[in-house]
Amino acid sequence: MDPQAQTGFILWITGMNGTGKSSLARFVHQRLSLIGRRAELVDADDRAELLTAGLGPSKDDRDLAVKRVGHVAKMLARNGVVAVCAALSPYREPREALRRESRRFVEVFVDCPMEALLGRDPIYKKAMAGEVKNVPGVDDPYEPPSHAEVTVHSDQERTEAAALRIFQALVDLKYLAPAEFGRLTGGQRPKRARPAGRGKAAGQGAGKPRARPKAAGRPSARQATKKAAARAPAPRRQRKR
Repeated sequence: MDPQAQTGFILWITGMNGTGKSSLARFVHQRLSLIGRRAELVDADDRAELLTAGLGPSKDDRDLAVKRVGHVAKMLARNGVVAVCAALSPYREPREALRRESRRFVEVFVDCPMEALLGRDPIYKKAMAGEVKNVPGVDDPYEPPSHAEVTVHSDQERTEAAALRIFQALVDLKYLAPAEFGRLTGGQRPKRARPAGRGKAAGQGAGKPRARPKAAGRPSARQATKKAAARAPAPRRQRKR
C-alpha cells in the first residue's frame, strides 16, 4: 500500500447549523474505519463533546473551540490518524490559521440555503423571532471558506454522493491511495486528475485543421493575374486600307 496514504491529515467539515455536516462526518469516519484506516471523529457541535464543553456562542468562545479541536486534530494527524472534525467554526481566520499550522488540511464546506434550513432546525425561526441570540446566518455572521477543497450542497445531494466527492479529492491530494478508494466505494475507480496546463483554453479548437499562414510578400493568384494583365502592352489596331 502507498506509504504516503498512511500519513494522517485533518478533514475539517464546516457549515451552519442544520446543514448536515455531522451526518457527513460520521459517514466518512465510518467508511474510513471499515477499510482499516486509523480515523477519529470529533463533532464540535455535539453537546457531549468535552473539548467544547462550557463554551458559549460568543466570537471568542467559538474561536477557542476551533483552537481546542484543532490542537487535538493536529496531534492525531502527526501520529498517522485521520482526524474527521465537524465544527460550525463560523469565522474564516481561525480555520485559515489551523490550515497554516497543520499543512495537511482538507476543508469541506457544507452549504444549504436558508429556505431549507428553516425546515431542518427550529433555531432559525427562534432567532428570527428574537427568542435566541448569536445564531450564525441570522444575527451573527457565518463566513464561508474562500478556497475549500470540496463544497457540498446538502439540499441537492445525498450523503453518499458527497462522501464520494470527498474521497476523490483525497485521492487527488494523495492522502488516499486508489486501492483504498475502491474499497471505500465498492469497487469504483477514482477519476484521473487533469494534467497541468490542459484546461479549457488549451483544448479549444481541438480537431480543427490549422489554417496555413500566407507567405509574406507573395500575392495571391488572382492578384498576380491582374498585375500581369496591367503590365502587358495593348494590342495595336490595324489601319483600314
